[in-house]
Amino acid sequence: PGGLSEREVEVLRLVARGLSNQQIARSRVISRRTAEHHVQHVYTKIGHSTRAAAALFAMEHDLLRD
Repeated sequence: PGGLSEREVEVLRLVARGLSNQQIARSRVISRRTAEHHVQHVYTKIGHSTRAAAALFAMEHDLLRD
């Protein structure tokens, strides 16, 4: 959904689970700034700009399952 890549879906899942950008960076072994960029890119693709809206998008599109 939303034209998200597999990596973007992974980032969206982490956002939906409430992880901060720093926690996302640690879990993906990337810099905090790169994690921020990924999160912003996901927001742009799904057309939402908040973590709550992104979490709702993930739930509506059944993306929270691993």
